Amino acid sequence: MNFELGEEQVLLRNLVEKFAGDRYDPVRRLAYVRESGGYSPEGWAALAETGLLAFPFAEEFGGFGGGNVELITVMESLGQSVAVEPVLPVILLAGGLIERAGTAEQKAEWLPALSGGTRMAALAHSERDARFNQDHVTTRAIDSAEGVRLCGAKHMVPGGGFADLFVVSAKDAAGAIRFYLVPADASGLQVRSYRMVDGSVASDLVLDNVRAEAMADVEDPLSPVLRVARLAIAAELVGLMQMMFDATLEYVKTRQQFGRPIGAFQAVQFRMADNYTRLELSRSQLYRAAATAEEGAAADAAVTGARAFISANAIALAEDAVQLHGGIGTTEELMTSQAFKRVIFLASLFGDSDWELRRYGALTGSQLAA
Repeated sequence: MNFELGEEQVLLRNLVEKFAGDRYDPVRRLAYVRESGGYSPEGWAALAETGLLAFPFAEEFGGFGGGNVELITVMESLGQSVAVEPVLPVILLAGGLIERAGTAEQKAEWLPALSGGTRMAALAHSERDARFNQDHVTTRAIDSAEGVRLCGAKHMVPGGGFADLFVVSAKDAAGAIRFYLVPADASGLQVRSYRMVDGSVASDLVLDNVRAEAMADVEDPLSPVLRVARLAIAAELVGLMQMMFDATLEYVKTRQQFGRPIGAFQAVQFRMADNYTRLELSRSQLYRAAATAEEGAAADAAVTGARAFISANAIALAEDAVQLHGGIGTTEELMTSQAFKRVIFLASLFGDSDWELRRYGALTGSQLAA
C-alpha cells in the first residue's frame, strides 16, 4: 500500500500544523479550554479563514469534497496538536447530517455558514437510556396545524453550549427516525450545558412542544455520519498518541534518577517499546480502515474494528505517559496531562472499546458478538 500523501493532502496537514504551531502551547491551550464554549472563537475564525473547515463538504457548497484520507490527515494533525477547535461536533456531525439529509435550501443556508465559521450547529441524537445504541430514540415528532412539534429530551450533545442550531432526531407518527432543525432560541427548548472531562462543552436538551423544520426524508442518514465520526475519532486518537509518545520519550531521556536518565533503565525501555508498538499498530489499523470502501458493510466493520483497537491502546499509552512523567504528569500545566483527558473523552464517545468490539463481532459474524 502507498501511504504517501498527495499534494492536496500535504497542504491540509501543513495548514493544521501551521495553525497549531502559531497558537498552541500548554498555557494558551488551557486558556482556550476555559472559554465559555471550551474553545477560542478567535481560533475558530482563524481556522475558517484557512478554508480548512470546508474539507469534507461537496464542491457545490464551497468544500473540497474530501474523503477518508483527507479526513484522517486533518484529524490526526489536530490530535497531535491537542487542538480544541470543535471540528468533530460542528463540521463532521451536524454538518455531515445536514449535507446528507438536508433539503436543498437547508444545505445552501447552513453548509457555507458552518465552513465559514460564522454559525455553529450540533447534532442532538443521544438519549439518557440509549447507552451507545443509535437506534434508541424516544423523542417524538408531532404534526400540528402549525407544523412539526418535538417533545422529548436529548443527552450529552457535543457542542450544544454554543450551537446556533440543533439537528434533532425524533420518531414520526409512523415510528421512523427522522431529523429536524431547531434554532437554539426556539420557544420551549431548554439547554443545560456542562463540561466534559477534557474541558469541552456538552449539553442536555429538553424539548417541550418545540417547533421544528423537517429535513429531507433520507433513509438512515445517521449511520454513515457516525462512521465518519468514528474514523475521525480514531485518527485524532492516533495523533494524540503520537504527541504523548514523543513528549514521554523526550522526558525519559532527560529526567535523572540515581545519577542517570530514567530512559537508561531496561524496565522503562521495555515500556516505551511497548508504547511504540501500540502507536504503530494503531496507525496501521487507521490506514487500513481509511483504505476500505467509504460506504457499506465492509467500511462499517473496518472502522469499528479500528476504533476498538485504537481506543484501547490509546488509553494504555496515555496512562503510561502520565505515569512515566511522575507527579508532573498529573498537572494541567503539562500538555501530556491535557492530552490524557482528551483521550479519555474520545475513547468512549459513541462507544467504548468493549462496545465497539462487540459491534465488530456482530458486523463480521464472528464469535466476538457473543
